[in-house]
Amino acid sequence: MLKIRGEELTRSAMAKKIDFSILHPDSTKEQIIEGIDLCLKEEFNSFCVNPNYLEIVAKGLAGSPVEPSVVLDFPFGSGTPAIKKAAAADMLDKGAKALDLVIDVGALKDGNLDLVTAEIKSVVDMAGPSIKTKIIIEAQLLTDEQVRQAGKCIAEAGATYIKSSTGRHGGPSLHTVKLMRESVPSSIGVKVAGTGSFWTGTVVLGCLLAGADLIGTRNGPAILDELPLLEAVFGPLNS
Repeated sequence: MLKIRGEELTRSAMAKKIDFSILHPDSTKEQIIEGIDLCLKEEFNSFCVNPNYLEIVAKGLAGSPVEPSVVLDFPFGSGTPAIKKAAAADMLDKGAKALDLVIDVGALKDGNLDLVTAEIKSVVDMAGPSIKTKIIIEAQLLTDEQVRQAGKCIAEAGATYIKSSTGRHGGPSLHTVKLMRESVPSSIGVKVAGTGSFWTGTVVLGCLLAGADLIGTRNGPAILDELPLLEAVFGPLNS
């Protein structure tokens, strides 16, 4: 038996910790439809896509427990707060149940925390409590103190999750995942993404042990298929 923080990690339990994502700029409609079928089969936590495919995903997942999710101002986060808020409104109209918003990383690094908090809060307030808001901080570009500051902005704005990365600059270290967990209250979740093809079951276990609650990845099926091996190798550590 494989357990993480006291929870038995069955295939179904692991699937609920995965936000399946297809975010490549050259993604096709056929790939998105295949992704919908896969999400319905495995019942991942959500299916995160670019805005142009959200309506297809929302319709395809209707009636299922899998949330249609979309990225906002991805991958740079350099849009104005008004642009981000307008994009969020459009995506909510098209069926989004979760919004993955990229912050203005430059503003954070400049120390303009009021702007960062305000842009997050404008989206959070408009979305309302029923919509999950996952705030991408591009942690690999930040110092430890800036990660802490980002966590403070996210907490003050009332968002649902702090999220590590877009993937454009790679994924976070386990040190950074742990730091993200420590930077927000326990009521706010931690989502880790951005390691691309390096997402393996072992990496996922490390992130979960470091404090992650959700994993954003395209490699969801492969990770689930690794579970028997992970249980054989790491299960004895739980005993």
